[in-house]
Amino acid sequence: MALTINRDKSWRRHRVAIAIWIIGLLAFTSAPFTQALTALAPQRNSSNIAKFAKNSPQKTITGSSLPATKGATTTTTVTTGSSASASVLLTSCVAPLAIPSGLAVANSSELRKLAEYDQVCNSGIIGTLSFFTPIPTTNAEARSYANDVIAELSEFSAKGIQALVFLEPTTASGGLIDMNIYNSGAYDSVLDTYFADIKAGGISDSMMGTWVPFPEGNIPEWTSVDPNVFTAAVTKTVTFQKKYFPTSKASILLDSQSYPTGASWGGGSQVSLLPYVQNMPAGLLDSFGLQGFPWVPPANMNESTNGEPQSYLRVDFAAQAARSLNVHTIWLNTGTFGVAYAGQGSSQVTITPARRSQLLTEVTAQASVLKGQGFQVAVHLFAQDKSSTDEATNWSYWSTGQTASSPATTVFKSFVHQLQVAGVSLWLFDSND
Repeated sequence: MALTINRDKSWRRHRVAIAIWIIGLLAFTSAPFTQALTALAPQRNSSNIAKFAKNSPQKTITGSSLPATKGATTTTTVTTGSSASASVLLTSCVAPLAIPSGLAVANSSELRKLAEYDQVCNSGIIGTLSFFTPIPTTNAEARSYANDVIAELSEFSAKGIQALVFLEPTTASGGLIDMNIYNSGAYDSVLDTYFADIKAGGISDSMMGTWVPFPEGNIPEWTSVDPNVFTAAVTKTVTFQKKYFPTSKASILLDSQSYPTGASWGGGSQVSLLPYVQNMPAGLLDSFGLQGFPWVPPANMNESTNGEPQSYLRVDFAAQAARSLNVHTIWLNTGTFGVAYAGQGSSQVTITPARRSQLLTEVTAQASVLKGQGFQVAVHLFAQDKSSTDEATNWSYWSTGQTASSPATTVFKSFVHQLQVAGVSLWLFDSND
């Protein structure tokens, strides 16, 4: 598939998790760990691992909650009630639904991976897949990137799959587009060419799926966290999108943590997301996305975690933002990992399938809170194995081709069942690439 479809793109929230650890390590000789671990921070660096690693054993977390206080290194056995999926793990997911044909031989890596999920549940359970693509800065890039997106969206549509497209301000050289320059109109003609070419390539409004420009705009991954800059950039992008695809959908994704302009990576906090949505033009967006992921410190570093889904998935913020936007659909971007700091000796942390199941049960509970407030809700599950990358985190539930032997496969099945019972849709990012 086309190279500009970035299937190996790491979520900033993955970097968020690892960066907190790095910040803590860097602060080891100069400041208390707790000052460095006050917020999620989306930068990664594995160069300090060897320097600070100690000869302590790897940790396996099996308890009904992740360690929540400094020095809490012991683990406990899971004990859950009938509402927790750890004790009611299912061997089937849902009632059979039609499975798209030919997924296993699709050009799209995301579709090929989807074949495994449908096989696991013997049902076409997932109707929305995501992929990442960069924003073009030249007309040549616009035409090239448009061709890549046309191929991806066309194949998704042929299989009956909706797309969730993360449109990121990255450059061909790996840099970032300056958001202030972007907002000045420097790339307006390029954006026009880009969406015009997608339209000319035979993509209809319904085939476009949902586009998410500048995802996670409230954490300092891009060149600005200023709510006004973010609003202007999203507005510009979606305006061009809907010029050519007036009934296509657009959304935004914000993290549960926000950062003020100029704040260090330890300067984030959980505050209302209204500044990022209150000045969006009426009717511009069709849904709202909220992000939150679990994090644990390295096994040889006795620090607190970021708690439970009710802490790192602030659905109260999401509901407030959605009401401000007058949208009725909220999607939660989250996941659980089986291994963190993979291959990093005494730093490695393993989360048992039972604990992952508990976390996902609590994610379902958070989604149900929003359902109870009248929203349509989806969970976008990040489930790619990133253990061989700098992230060193395995978010998957099985290795490719090993669905039958993975103990976490049943965890996924149980989660699917829970979501169906709750009336919550399941969206997915995973890829064999």
